[in-house]
Amino acid sequence: MDDLIGKQINKFRIDLLLGEGGMGAVYRATDMTLARPVALKVMHRQLASQPQFQRRFMQEAQAVARLSHPSIVTIYSFDHEQSLFYIVMEYVQGVSLGKYIKQLVQRNQVVKLNETMTIVAQVADALGYAHHHGVIHRDIKPDNILVKKLDEPERPGEPALRAVVTDFGLAKLLEGGIETQSGTFMGTLPYMSPEQALAKEIDGRSDIYSLGVVLYQLATGRLPFDIKTPTDAVMKHMNEIPPHPRTLQPGLPTAVEEVILKALAKDPADRFQTGGEFARALRQAAGTLDESDVTAFATAVSGSVISMVTQIDAGDVPVPSQMEPEETAVGREPRLIIAKKGEAPQAFPLTQDQIVIGRSSQCDITLTGDGVSRRHALLEKTATGWQITDLNSTNGTYLEGKKLLADIPEPLEPGQEVRIGPNFLRWQPPARPKQSQVGGLTYQATTPLAAPPGSSQIHSTSGQLSIVVTPTNVDVAPGSRAEMQVELLNQGTTVDHFVLEMQGIQPDWVTLPP
Repeated sequence: MDDLIGKQINKFRIDLLLGEGGMGAVYRATDMTLARPVALKVMHRQLASQPQFQRRFMQEAQAVARLSHPSIVTIYSFDHEQSLFYIVMEYVQGVSLGKYIKQLVQRNQVVKLNETMTIVAQVADALGYAHHHGVIHRDIKPDNILVKKLDEPERPGEPALRAVVTDFGLAKLLEGGIETQSGTFMGTLPYMSPEQALAKEIDGRSDIYSLGVVLYQLATGRLPFDIKTPTDAVMKHMNEIPPHPRTLQPGLPTAVEEVILKALAKDPADRFQTGGEFARALRQAAGTLDESDVTAFATAVSGSVISMVTQIDAGDVPVPSQMEPEETAVGREPRLIIAKKGEAPQAFPLTQDQIVIGRSSQCDITLTGDGVSRRHALLEKTATGWQITDLNSTNGTYLEGKKLLADIPEPLEPGQEVRIGPNFLRWQPPARPKQSQVGGLTYQATTPLAAPPGSSQIHSTSGQLSIVVTPTNVDVAPGSRAEMQVELLNQGTTVDHFVLEMQGIQPDWVTLPP
């Protein structure tokens, strides 16, 4: 969808592609009438061309647009023009919690406990409000939560942070809209509830479970289950008991552990019944913490405890992100992506073998902000990619959070993050061709899978792989036979090879096609 940049849809000028996923692309755009930035989500054309999806889109957008809560991204409008269906949303200049957690793992860090509990309580508030108005999110995960810094705390004793939930209702579009069919599900495997993994009817308590997984991950530094396949999701969410959080973080207060375990109850009736109840429990547990609890938690953590407030102030956070930041738009040549707090990311083509970066106007790329030296760093092309060298700068160059030694080149892999002052840099290889070849034959998937009633539909987190199993459940009488159909769609840009296997059933009971 790169062809939309610079064009105008209705009164919205499209300025920058922020990210692209399974359902569409998100752009930073300008409302030309009100002169304000907005986020514009444009649905993929292969989805928008289907009459059934068009009906679902309008129906779901109307339901979500009625939501008005400080922790839910605001929907300004939704419309279609020619073949384009789009949603106009509030532009949130925030940090992606998903990318932030990845940074924490790389640096062996955990967030301060009071900040974790505040962020999760705010999301729980948002879920309680949405559920009360009949809207279930269905895909609560860190990538769908943005965190922004406030000028001052909204509640006494809480940090000056605000969590904002994105993509309300979008997961439902591929399930069937408001009148969704039973037996069809979407979600992200490590975060989905047991009932969602079984493709059962769900209610707001499914979102409570998913948020419990996020809380577990923030408090302990790891997910409750190691889940890589749909079978893992069903078996582990349904049957396995996760390690108690205090076995992973001994300093975690008992009151906090109790809240986490209640949110992760297998039976929805044993969880918090509303988002509001979850939020109150979190704030009540936070209110019981004293200085000794904070000290015990910080001392017991194997890595270090950090503050999001402090890191956001210092600019030491992942590249700002907005709605479905699974992929940043790629070009036809290698590029250096530079992002800075409060500004839209910029892309610089890497057309030279050596690029000097610094504050001076004589540099190939000029950066601004405190902590940037006149000649700060050197980016050099190598036989396999690029490398970066700190040019004895005053405040240092940081690669994935680690300070580089001066005048010693370090390999720079695609997607790795470099920080120079308040600027975040990463190089991006050129885009691959959109079509792939096998044995001289070209293929490209263009039609999304349809999930009939009674089927189960699974999407990868990138949205590029879809599987539909029909029917979800079969009852086989002794001596009789039943068939299940597995349909797979690869919407990626590369050729993949897949093998169908059955687990948990005796091999001689099953016949698989060659």
